[in-house]
Amino acid sequence: MSLEQTIGEDQINVHQIVEDLRAHNAQRYWADLLGCATVFWGVVLLGCQDLHWIPVALTVGTLSLYRMALFTHEISHFKTGVLPGFEAAWNILCGIPVLLPSFMLKSHVDHHARRSYGTPADPEYLPFSSHPQLRKHFLLGAVLVPVALVIRSLVMVPLAWVIPRRRAHLYECMTFMSMNRAYRPGPAQRLTLADTVTEVSASLWGWGLLVASAAGVVTWRFAVLLLACATFANLINGWRTLQAHRYISQGQPMDARAQLLDSTTFCAYWLWGELL
Repeated sequence: MSLEQTIGEDQINVHQIVEDLRAHNAQRYWADLLGCATVFWGVVLLGCQDLHWIPVALTVGTLSLYRMALFTHEISHFKTGVLPGFEAAWNILCGIPVLLPSFMLKSHVDHHARRSYGTPADPEYLPFSSHPQLRKHFLLGAVLVPVALVIRSLVMVPLAWVIPRRRAHLYECMTFMSMNRAYRPGPAQRLTLADTVTEVSASLWGWGLLVASAAGVVTWRFAVLLLACATFANLINGWRTLQAHRYISQGQPMDARAQLLDSTTFCAYWLWGELL
């Protein structure tokens, strides 16, 4: 049997094993999203009202926000017509409030492509195995991501609407989340009308929250809790990302079998695993 046949059969077996997980259960998706959103916004509002609730807001709020944020992985893989309205609801409940619209995470599909996985064209891959010092830099960057999103929405987006050159730069370099600085989506990167509406909405939300807080209409505690939960959630996600692969690629494309062998399953520490 040839190597290609062996790889082909292995792929078929893997697909068969997870076939029951590939269908999108609308009730489960909506219940999970709405449940997480209710918990998150509930504890954040409680933390704004009473200082005694702040520890709960930071812990429970961070975990519920983290779980909501992970829906972007599902959304990036949605095919046209799958779960109508779900992406818009996610943006309203999570993406816009944390200034991370869903379109910024759709570059994830390039992470799985055979032509780019493990190469400089992969937005979610760095040579951590051969350069372990990159791990601490990556985690530091994860802490700073929410601040970068604030700068993007409050400064870069408004400037892009006034200065066309800035808008071209925004499209090319700041319309996606990437742990790989070398990654570029290419000149074809453009926002749809829905993406543009979401981007503008995030900018208006950020400025609205800033003005309302300065005017005393909204307590500063709300914005601080939102930023803190987003920071902690991103740090958890950064740690999870470091465990997601072995990161053994030397920059060459990897076929499906090599990608599978490069990936890991996190199953240690039951409680922590369940929370993740």
